[in-house]
Amino acid sequence: MYVLDIDRTTRPWTPEQAWLLIKSLAFTPSLRYNELLLSDTFKADGGEPTLRALEQAELITVVSSNGRPHSIKPGKPVYQAAFRQLTEDKVLAARLDLAVLNQLIALESKAIEKAEAELGLLGGLPGQGREVKSRVKWLLGKLQTSQGKVEAYEREGAVLKKVLQKEF
Repeated sequence: MYVLDIDRTTRPWTPEQAWLLIKSLAFTPSLRYNELLLSDTFKADGGEPTLRALEQAELITVVSSNGRPHSIKPGKPVYQAAFRQLTEDKVLAARLDLAVLNQLIALESKAIEKAEAELGLLGGLPGQGREVKSRVKWLLGKLQTSQGKVEAYEREGAVLKKVLQKEF
């Protein structure tokens, strides 16, 4: 229901987002609310509406402190054991981890394209000098960081693909 939904338009969350929560809560009793919102998987679409929808679907419970969201726990106590069992299924875990990696690769590729486009624009400016040097340096650093992430994600994905090829 949460992670194997074929029609992504019927739910306000992606299977990758649900899987990240399931995997994270399988061995940890609670997660920091804001830390999760800063993860790339949730940051891409504004996160909070997604977390509210997952709470309404009872996958998670958002715990508030001083009138603000504080932490995230499994929707019901028995869910933590169920989450643990799901993560122990090697094929399911590999399939969903691969989907998460593909989503992260797409996000980083988009960041790379954006930086390359801006570098192209800056390169076309007449008389470029000290004024754009710091921006170009920053963009090149961002490109290098994103490319490193893509390469790491692809290495992880290769390992997961081998699991999918060998396991039943």
